[in-house]
Amino acid sequence: MTGHPTNPGDPIDTSTVAVALAALTLAVWLGIALVSVFAAIRIPQLQEVSPPHSDDPPLPHLSIIVAAKNEERSVEGALRSLLALHYHDLEVIFVNDRSDDRTGDIAERLSAEDDRLTVLHMKNLPPGWFGKCHAVQRGADAATGQVLLFTDGDVSFAPDAASHGVRHLLRERLDHLSASPRLAVTGTMLQSCLITFQLFLGAKQRLWKVRDPGSKAFFGVGSCTFMRADSYKALGGHARVALRPDEDLRLGQLVKMSGMRSAFLEGEEMIACPWYHSLGGLVRGVEKNLFAALDYSLLKMVSASAGLIWLTVVPVVLAPLLLATHEVPAGLLFAASPLVYWLVATTVTRDRSYAWWSALPLPLAGLLTAYMIWRSAILTMGRGVAWGGPAVPLAKLKSARVRVAK
Repeated sequence: MTGHPTNPGDPIDTSTVAVALAALTLAVWLGIALVSVFAAIRIPQLQEVSPPHSDDPPLPHLSIIVAAKNEERSVEGALRSLLALHYHDLEVIFVNDRSDDRTGDIAERLSAEDDRLTVLHMKNLPPGWFGKCHAVQRGADAATGQVLLFTDGDVSFAPDAASHGVRHLLRERLDHLSASPRLAVTGTMLQSCLITFQLFLGAKQRLWKVRDPGSKAFFGVGSCTFMRADSYKALGGHARVALRPDEDLRLGQLVKMSGMRSAFLEGEEMIACPWYHSLGGLVRGVEKNLFAALDYSLLKMVSASAGLIWLTVVPVVLAPLLLATHEVPAGLLFAASPLVYWLVATTVTRDRSYAWWSALPLPLAGLLTAYMIWRSAILTMGRGVAWGGPAVPLAKLKSARVRVAK
């Protein structure tokens, strides 16, 4: 390393640059850690919604809309959990979106046992729609409830989950409320990827600010979204996000952009959803979403992937190299970054169903996530996005970006 420069013509002090970069990296990680701690403190839990008060209005008629395609492995358990909800006045509208397995047959059998369950079978997909968005819209069109609950055919609910969610929606005078499920994941690398997703997504979306009417922060969860039926209709329903592969997130964005009230709850104790069963399934599963989540922006794609690699890979690589070359301050600062991550991932944000060592493969999870972002962008630019129907080209996807109706 060179010494300290004495005039503008002297070489740059690389030791100082290394320390500055390491300090900046650590500062970013400390910021992410503080956001995670703040979110853990400020975001309410679905199971902690208090019991009925004497001044609470009666719970209104609830319509649960379930859209599913080829979910024969999970659909019976999911529907039985909905029919077992402790909610006095509900209907379940199951939309079988052109399944070619036994999904529709299972739903019909359960419908014959319980007249609260109605099954709709979609045969065709109109132009200008992704399959799920169209199925959800058709279910909402058939709903008769004052409150809608949107969920998927593989999601299971605890008996009190719906009453807690609707009660919170009414008490807080919300138009839109989403709750996160517990994502069932096996395998250390899948768990590490999920932890990485959740940590960076939480920092980006500022989830505790979603309930602030003065904030632009928004969120949405396809597994569990409550919405007032009149607000949903006033917003334009899923027709407003008909060609969005991240329709749940963008519905939440539309709510906030339209001046409606939204909120987010942690629902892991009351809602469960299986996630991907393999790394290959994860890579294929998010190819439609990641570039869309970055609003089809190449600049955002490059920035997100570069930042991810810098934060997750570079500290682990440079720390031992710098220490070996006696650049101790920079080496120690870089080494502190993964320590901050591992501390947060194994304490504040830890899913108790995961072993503590799930957070250890952070660099590999970062590299894999960056690869998935690039893969999503390249595939979307090359062939568009196919989601339950014909591929939609990028130009049309961009034209479907969320805008406030005039």
